[in-house]
Amino acid sequence: MIRKLFTTAMLISLLCYFNPVQSQGFLKRDNKKIVKGNGEEILLRGIGIGGWMLQEPYMLGVSATNQKDIRKKIEALIGTAYTDTFYAAWRKNFVQKRDIDSLAKWGFNSIRLVMHYNLFTLPIEKEPIAGKQTWLTEGFALVDSVLAWCAANHIYVILDLHAAPGGQGKDAAISDYDASLPSLWESELNKAKTVALWRKLAERYKNAEWIGGYDLINEPNWDFENSGNQNGCNCNQNKPLADLYKRLIDTIRQVDPNHLIIVEGNCWGNNYNGMQSIFSYDANLAVSFHKYWSYNNIGSIQGMLNIRNTYNVPIWCGESGENSNVWFTEAIKLFESNNIGWSWWTLKKVRSLSGTMSIEPDDNYTRLLNYWKNGGTKPDTAFTRNTLMNLAEKVKLENCIINYPVLDAMFRQVQTTETRRYAANVLPGTIFVTNFDYGRNGYAYWDTDTANYNVSTGTYTAWNSGYAYRNDAVDIEACSDKTKTNGYNVGWTAAGEWLKYTVTISQEGSYNVLVRHAGNGSKIKLILDGVDISEVVSLPSTGGWQVWKTDTIKNVLLPAGDHALKLYIVQAGSNLNYLEFIFDQPSSGINFKILTAQTDASGKKIVVNLNKSLITNTFNTSDWTININNQPASIAGISSISSRQILIELNSKILYGDVVKLSYHGQLVQSTDSTLLQAMDNLNVINNLPVMYTVPAKIEAENYYQQSGLTTETCSEGGQNMGYTNAGDYLDYLIIVKKTATYSVQFRVAAQNSGGVIELQLFDDNNSKTTIGTFNVPATGGWQKWTTINGTINL
Repeated sequence: MIRKLFTTAMLISLLCYFNPVQSQGFLKRDNKKIVKGNGEEILLRGIGIGGWMLQEPYMLGVSATNQKDIRKKIEALIGTAYTDTFYAAWRKNFVQKRDIDSLAKWGFNSIRLVMHYNLFTLPIEKEPIAGKQTWLTEGFALVDSVLAWCAANHIYVILDLHAAPGGQGKDAAISDYDASLPSLWESELNKAKTVALWRKLAERYKNAEWIGGYDLINEPNWDFENSGNQNGCNCNQNKPLADLYKRLIDTIRQVDPNHLIIVEGNCWGNNYNGMQSIFSYDANLAVSFHKYWSYNNIGSIQGMLNIRNTYNVPIWCGESGENSNVWFTEAIKLFESNNIGWSWWTLKKVRSLSGTMSIEPDDNYTRLLNYWKNGGTKPDTAFTRNTLMNLAEKVKLENCIINYPVLDAMFRQVQTTETRRYAANVLPGTIFVTNFDYGRNGYAYWDTDTANYNVSTGTYTAWNSGYAYRNDAVDIEACSDKTKTNGYNVGWTAAGEWLKYTVTISQEGSYNVLVRHAGNGSKIKLILDGVDISEVVSLPSTGGWQVWKTDTIKNVLLPAGDHALKLYIVQAGSNLNYLEFIFDQPSSGINFKILTAQTDASGKKIVVNLNKSLITNTFNTSDWTININNQPASIAGISSISSRQILIELNSKILYGDVVKLSYHGQLVQSTDSTLLQAMDNLNVINNLPVMYTVPAKIEAENYYQQSGLTTETCSEGGQNMGYTNAGDYLDYLIIVKKTATYSVQFRVAAQNSGGVIELQLFDDNNSKTTIGTFNVPATGGWQKWTTINGTINL
């Protein structure tokens, strides 16, 4: 198998005694599946409850190393007693019954409950007697309350030891690791405390059927072997991790034979090198992995699928998220199509677009964050205390912003490409451009930068360059327009992008559309139900990206009822705030005219868009003129393809880059209101033909017309290459061959192993295939060790 190719195509409670709500038995392993007690397979759809028992600094927007550092900063301003008061309020308010009720309503059937060990037991350095365990009540009480709420909602709770005693990795933020103290791996006392904690949890919850499982250690990341990567990504044996897992499993099974046990690999949960013995160590075990910022193709999870198939053990994605809604839908669809349950990250964060909920603190909190980051005048005790207690109040669900577009992407959009209206959008009226429909990219909108795939590509990509309002792959920023705004505008547009709005038009007729815009100038058009309803309109420069002006599109004809309106970017350059539709007059008072025309994908047809519905069924070709590069083209036929569209078929073919003009002079084409079509001279026909390469040419692999099965990644020789190939994958390129001849061909390839084969296939206009060359790919010594292979082909 070739993995990379540079160019062309290729082959404390009573919960330990009773269950408050009857479940369907303990979750358990059934070969490769996770099933309920009655044997029914379950696909876990979960959310991680991060930030509650363990505060990761980024989730609060704090410049700090870990939670310990956050607390230190707070104590320096308000003292220990007030700090304790803040944390008590935080833990009381962050997760309440209302949160769990909402999760069930939204479609979640499980939660991954993030736990910090220091809410259950003292750190080893604070134990009165070394080696003895002092148990604390708060952590157990928090689990008890959540478990009761989850049981009432038929939601499974997976206990997740996110911060193990001493910390389980060099990534300090995720485990509250303190480099000045011994880690979990450097201290037998910390290991013993971890074992004792899991025994205590297992004893307490051994009969709790709504406890879905025990996730033993979150994201271990430690270099056990001096491998050169401090987070253990290069480790080949991972023996200390495997040994501790066996010790934990043995201890848990002494008191709890029932619950599913979940293990995670090194390197943030994904490096299982040397740990194969764990997969068969317990009969009721599942294997977890975490997935962030990678392509959502089968190759991205193939290693875990191999573990499932080889060792007959279930796999579960215990953490994923922190990306765009496009990525969320892609990833969940990938997981569920491969029978993999998942848990998303995370429930709540401060000022978050990608979480299910956003905590929205006041400006005083911003001042506090700025002090911690940049220094300056020290805030006084009263200010800091009030600010933090306000933050603790803001974490309640009723004070958070619920990110419904995120939820829609995680559930509904996984199952359907249908869109839903985001706002009422009743016309006459105003449509804020940022209030486009809920839905997938390509259905509710089209944007060119859709997600961050930096693990695969090596380059971070912002899917929303303004980082505001919505987590969809549309660039949105705060809007300073004083006339009318919902607070946000669309920006960073690119030609060919569009936004769709489900609208209700209360009155048929002609409308004037006020376009509120700012920037360097652009071109747009409006489309209704797939048909252009405006000409291509030029928006002039306003003198600044937040200098707002209004231009008017006149005589836009709209039918009454519910319709799909599309705002299409013909040429980028403007920020867009709103469209205001103002009724002007009945449609009968408007002239019948051609609005726009564009080529279809074949290059032999032109679609003409009209502002009114046709009554004419016959056309005279002599009334129409098509010029291609100033040369007349022969018209083969004309017909109507919808009530407001005419199709012109040509005898010749339009090519990429051709300049096409349309003219009409006739008396035959008539609208349903008996208006004759106005004459038109030299209308620019939009050329939608894709890029074609005139042979001889150099074609970069990533500049394909279409492809299947491959992904782009950063190339060691510069730019990108196509990789992760499998037999049957392909790349398509459109070419023009002006001379029949024998051509030399070169491929720049890299492969870890030999045996790969490239096949060049040529398709004609009738889609008939001819194989014109087959080329063997040698082993080059690595996936980024490039070499050139040569051959000849006849074209």
